[in-house]
Amino acid sequence: MANMEKLQFPVLDITGTNYISWVTNVELHLESLGLSDTVKENNTSTPQEKAKSVIFLRRHLDKSIIYDYANMRDPKELWKSLKDRFDHQKDITLPLARDEWHSLRFLDFYKGMNYNSVVLGNMAKLRCCGETITESQMLEKTYTTFYKSHITLQQQYKLQGYTKFLELIVSLLIAEKNNELPIKKHMTRPTGSKPFSEANALDAKKPVKENKAFRCRGHGRQNYSGRGRK
Repeated sequence: MANMEKLQFPVLDITGTNYISWVTNVELHLESLGLSDTVKENNTSTPQEKAKSVIFLRRHLDKSIIYDYANMRDPKELWKSLKDRFDHQKDITLPLARDEWHSLRFLDFYKGMNYNSVVLGNMAKLRCCGETITESQMLEKTYTTFYKSHITLQQQYKLQGYTKFLELIVSLLIAEKNNELPIKKHMTRPTGSKPFSEANALDAKKPVKENKAFRCRGHGRQNYSGRGRK
């Protein structure tokens, strides 16, 4: 019971927006606890197993949802009621995930790590909706959405013969990291510029003395204070 008292994953939100991922998490954890049969039709689970399953399900529901199903003691009925209420989220999530995948481009991301996070998140949504993106599809998506000015670089990566998306991402991240230092140096001292000598640097730090004679002898000054012609 010690493991069941802990919150294993985010609770099911009252809006149902995380229902798809929630179902996947519940199924995996019930299987690990030996309680997966409790939510199936015509199961022969014992009362103790059903009670454990209901406790686990209720623990991972939003408090507002718990009140709606407070009287349900059969995990199969609770599971079916939640499915009837929230399963339509798949019809909403799948089209959005498909559109996100089609519009995804590597060139839209300044950092490779950000691109990787979005790709993996999109894959998770599609997988929960019953669709799978293959390794070759992810690789091709990355190659074909490179910067147009980097067509040679794209071909070089493609010739490496990567078979896994992770391998390509690691290579891109390493190249990105190695390029950061030269770029920083270039921004500090652009190509063609000369470094200041120590003498010039010291002179630049000296305060500029005010030319009082010039200020006093200027033409047309109203605050003139000194001898001489007006």
